Amino acid sequence: MARLLVVVCLGTVVLWPPALWAQSPGETGGSPRVGDRYTYNMKDEITGEPKIGYIAVVTEVSDKEIVTSVSNPGRNASQVVVLDRDLNRIDDSTWKFKPNNAQGIRPPLAVGKTWRFEFDSRNTQSGAAFRTTGVSKVVAQETVTTPAGTFETFKIERHQSEYNTIAQSRITEVDSVIWYAPKINRWVRRTFVTRFDKRLRSSTSEELAEYHRK
Repeated sequence: MARLLVVVCLGTVVLWPPALWAQSPGETGGSPRVGDRYTYNMKDEITGEPKIGYIAVVTEVSDKEIVTSVSNPGRNASQVVVLDRDLNRIDDSTWKFKPNNAQGIRPPLAVGKTWRFEFDSRNTQSGAAFRTTGVSKVVAQETVTTPAGTFETFKIERHQSEYNTIAQSRITEVDSVIWYAPKINRWVRRTFVTRFDKRLRSSTSEELAEYHRK
């Protein structure tokens, strides 16, 4: 049986050796199942005020896709959001991404792993089209505690630049951090800082409040 040494450093719990983390979500028992339910709280990090959170429920799982129904607490309407098996968004009923929006993972994960991405997105209602490029990097292993519990996570930092294909000089930049927990094959915390023409537009965070497996 493999043994883990737990090292506490400046309030962060680190698992050693790191090689035990270099594995895919499927190897840690986190494969998605129909009925998996994730509830997230959200906050505006500029004002400190809470924002309306959301609930995501897995409705279908195939070899290539995870289909979820996403809704806001207290509202009857829901939105179909389709992810690939690495949690990259493909289609959310309003936006379509080709090949995906690159906000997921790229297993097997290990600290230091870096990957570049590029994708196209199109708004199915307005017809607006965008081109995005960026880079993601696994920067740490961290133990994260949220209202849903305590999780061993990979911390992934991501930077992207996006431009409208019509007005290519107007650039939107997004810096995000994702704490991904292999045990539940989902992020337990995410932050997004968005700048347009180098000016801060928004800063938001989301955190897993509840997790249920049917």
